[in-house]
Amino acid sequence: MIHEIEPHRYDPEYRKRPAGDEDIALIYSGKAGIFTAYKDGNYCLPTIKDIRGFANEEMSEMEISELMDGCYFLFMIDNTGYYQIELPERMNNVVSFVKTTDEVPLPKDLYKGKYIYMSIHRFRELNPVSMVFAGATGFHIRNWKETVRYCGCCGAPTKPSETERAFVCTECGYTAYPQVAPAVIVAVTNKDKDKILLVRNLRRPKNVRLELVSGYVEVGESFEHAVHREVLEEVGLHVKNLRIYKDQPWGISGAHMVGYVAEVDGDDNVVRQEDEISEAKWYSRDEIPEYRNRLSVGSEMILKFKEGKL
Repeated sequence: MIHEIEPHRYDPEYRKRPAGDEDIALIYSGKAGIFTAYKDGNYCLPTIKDIRGFANEEMSEMEISELMDGCYFLFMIDNTGYYQIELPERMNNVVSFVKTTDEVPLPKDLYKGKYIYMSIHRFRELNPVSMVFAGATGFHIRNWKETVRYCGCCGAPTKPSETERAFVCTECGYTAYPQVAPAVIVAVTNKDKDKILLVRNLRRPKNVRLELVSGYVEVGESFEHAVHREVLEEVGLHVKNLRIYKDQPWGISGAHMVGYVAEVDGDDNVVRQEDEISEAKWYSRDEIPEYRNRLSVGSEMILKFKEGKL
């Protein structure tokens, strides 16, 4: 899955550490664009050195100095630091943005043959997994930072903490920490018919593949209660014999997913939630389409069922 990057080691501890040339730059644009370099026939994340070279072509020495001073430390993977950099808007505008899924080939008309902004959902299909994990985790932190520019208590500007990953109000001192949204995702099986329930969310693009029932945990709710509630709400089914499969961080949505396997309890007639689910159907192992990767816990559970291993 996306966080299973062994033998690489992820270290989230916050550090006051200057960025080096071989550290990695994570740059985002809009709601879902990640700045991607093209090297040796592959798309990858740029180094700090790459960004200096990119900036040298378009920015003054003073602007570059300010850009580097604004590097925000994110985390370490092995001995490499990862930093968020915010490019001036005029720089974002000169780089192409690719939204499409892999049904459309990646472009050859890159910015000076080197850089594009790629949809974070397209980026997740690349390799290695450790790079995808870094991009998604940085995306989570970046999106959190966007929400804490101003204090939620008094409205004053905030500034980064000097000692921990947090933003501190410059007036009242309120400290805002990163937020993680707990969520459940459920593989509902029908043992009598040897089938699994797959759904398609109404709010997702039509070309998104079939998924499992999922949803966020509500305030005051246990994970197991959330499983029962979400399945009943989305597809009108009761479930039993719950067991946890795996959990995973999912920075693309800022969630932490807990995967469950459950059996349908009683009537297996599906009644979908029409304002959320466009399709919900029982699938046999042979009917399940192939999945390109197992980065998400949902994809992995579906493939495990298809292989008879769930």
